[in-house]
Amino acid sequence: MTLNDSTTNVLVTGYDIIFFWVSRMIFQGIEFTGERPFKDVLIHGLVRDSEGRKMSKSLGNGVDPMDVVEKYGADALRFTLATGTTPGNDLKFQWDKVTANWNFGNKIWNASRFALMNMEGFKKEDIDLSTVTAAHDRWILAKLQKTISSVTRLMDRYEFGEAGKLLYNFIWDDVCDWYIEMAKLPLYGEDEQEQNTTKSVLAHVLDQTLRLLHPFMPFITEEIWQHLPHEGESITIAAWPQVKRSGKMSRRFQIWKCTKLSSVPSVTLVKRWMLHRESQFHFT
Repeated sequence: MTLNDSTTNVLVTGYDIIFFWVSRMIFQGIEFTGERPFKDVLIHGLVRDSEGRKMSKSLGNGVDPMDVVEKYGADALRFTLATGTTPGNDLKFQWDKVTANWNFGNKIWNASRFALMNMEGFKKEDIDLSTVTAAHDRWILAKLQKTISSVTRLMDRYEFGEAGKLLYNFIWDDVCDWYIEMAKLPLYGEDEQEQNTTKSVLAHVLDQTLRLLHPFMPFITEEIWQHLPHEGESITIAAWPQVKRSGKMSRRFQIWKCTKLSSVPSVTLVKRWMLHRESQFHFT
């Protein structure tokens, strides 16, 4: 039997069965095949009740995952479990955390609905990032590149909790609270070139972000991705986002390095940009 036939890359398990199961798998794999059965062992904590007690029938403190899924959906539960643990610690199951992650899913859904309503008829071949010049577009693309790099590094190190939290902050703060709001002005304006550029940035950012989030929340990301301009049958088999480290497009996105804006705090930058746009539209 060859290495490819008998091994897998990672075994994910709780620390309570290392001796009872994991060690025996290793011994038997080496004994019968001469090869180790897996390359890495990812040991995580246990899911306990809100008081830190181990769930058991005798205590009656167990939580049926199907009840959680029925009330909040599988994505909220999955994201809660994936991001709620740190190496060496158990997870205390708390309903308010599931609720918060359910709200996070709603935030993504509503932001995507806004983008899709403004991208009606927009196709994959219409996406053109070569025309990006506005500060807010370059800012979100630079933030996306940094997020891709950080999330990929954390996922490779099996630090799923930190990767999920980083994605949470990027989506909630940078994409939804800042960029979506800034994108409304060009989308509702009369400049067709600005509209198309904003649509291109929105489509690209959402596509790449959903791919990063897919391992954590597979169902909502698949549903949204299917309505975005895309290529391929499923986000599950879509390529993992890559950092653009060289070339004209990469240099264009390095807003903090290639312009004098590097010395301006991001909040001040946004305020100045909003005031400039308001003066153009003569808002009252």
